[in-house]
Amino acid sequence: MEARRSSLIIQYLPALWLIALATYILAGTPLAPFHGDESTQIYMSRDYAYQFLQHDMSRIRYSNSPENPAEQYLRLINGAINKYLIGLAWHLGGFQLSDVNEQWDWGAGWDYNQRSGHIPTEGLLLAARWPSALLLAAGAAVMFALGRMLGGPPAAYLASLYYALNPPLLLNGRRAMMEGSAAFFGLLVVLAGVWYLRQHNLRSGITLGIVGGLALASKHTTVFAVGAVFGVCVFDVIVRTRQGVSLHGAASLITAVLLALLTFYLLNPGWWGDPIGRAGYVLQLRQALLDTQVRAFGGYASFGDRLIGFARQTLLALPQYYEAPEWSGYIGGQIAAYEASVWRGVSIGGSLPGALALSGMIGAGAWALVRNRRLSVPLRWLFGVWALAVMLSTLLLTPIEWQRYYLPAYPTVGLLAALGVTNTIGIVRQRLPVVEN
Repeated sequence: MEARRSSLIIQYLPALWLIALATYILAGTPLAPFHGDESTQIYMSRDYAYQFLQHDMSRIRYSNSPENPAEQYLRLINGAINKYLIGLAWHLGGFQLSDVNEQWDWGAGWDYNQRSGHIPTEGLLLAARWPSALLLAAGAAVMFALGRMLGGPPAAYLASLYYALNPPLLLNGRRAMMEGSAAFFGLLVVLAGVWYLRQHNLRSGITLGIVGGLALASKHTTVFAVGAVFGVCVFDVIVRTRQGVSLHGAASLITAVLLALLTFYLLNPGWWGDPIGRAGYVLQLRQALLDTQVRAFGGYASFGDRLIGFARQTLLALPQYYEAPEWSGYIGGQIAAYEASVWRGVSIGGSLPGALALSGMIGAGAWALVRNRRLSVPLRWLFGVWALAVMLSTLLLTPIEWQRYYLPAYPTVGLLAALGVTNTIGIVRQRLPVVEN
């Protein structure tokens, strides 16, 4: 009887663990301090009403002389998944299009935005936060699965725990912003890539394509994770084809690429008609936005500053509640309440000694990945190239020390550190002398 009870506990422990992590992530959602971009994301959810309630596609297609230039601009530079899910959330919650606030006016203060209807009501804000928070919680299960592939159950528990307790991921993923969907689909595309490399069949190709398209549609910066995964899959198919393996893998991968592009295209009506031209235009808009942010708030002056900022944000990982200094007066009380709660998370680095220890574990994890015989060579390439692409793109392309721009790096940190810890413990155990009774 006792053996059966222990067996049941072991069998259901992963599910109970993931439920506990998801509960922790979701429980802190109402307490997350407000950010002005939440207003803007909720404002963007008007597209849901235009498309699914009013059935007026002319409002969301690209136009050289748009009826609402602000809506079209936001439609182009932002991901699509979050705004549609926010719209669905407030629709199911009983809200109407008329209840949706205006976008945040960054040229004005809190009082003006409040008087002018730029701040959502408490009920609307909470409804709009659940989609991102739920996807962030689902990401813990994907982290668990990826950790288990890399280093077995111990790495799975450590990686998912790091993810669920990471303060920047918690803060931004709980807000009504794109971060929850980007974290979930950015990880899910790696899991889909693993399945494809193991199966090389049409079903795995279709899954990879759809997930890849959803990742791209969640936030444009996931292009580096998606590109890395698809790049390794392409290389693997080329190698297998030259070795005389069946061409089914090539056909399924072509299907995956086409499906990824099609999924993104269908979810972005603003790109319809001229997707290539629109891609170039969006890059221009994104660069102009970054240039504006750097001029207003100051960016990195040198590569050394960029490296220090990267290390500070990825290793220390202390939550950055706002970017504009005046927001300390706007949401100071909310920050104090959140910091005092048990839901704020835990910075694994947190201090200089902790950051150094974490960096050591990341290095140990990278070395263990290279030598990991539990994984096939293609899977080691997949994890390695994905981690390198995400880390390097975050380091080299982030011009300003805003924590939200570093969020893609945290899952790679968690997985490599978890692998490093478990591998180090394994080595130590092997070298300890055996004590005989």
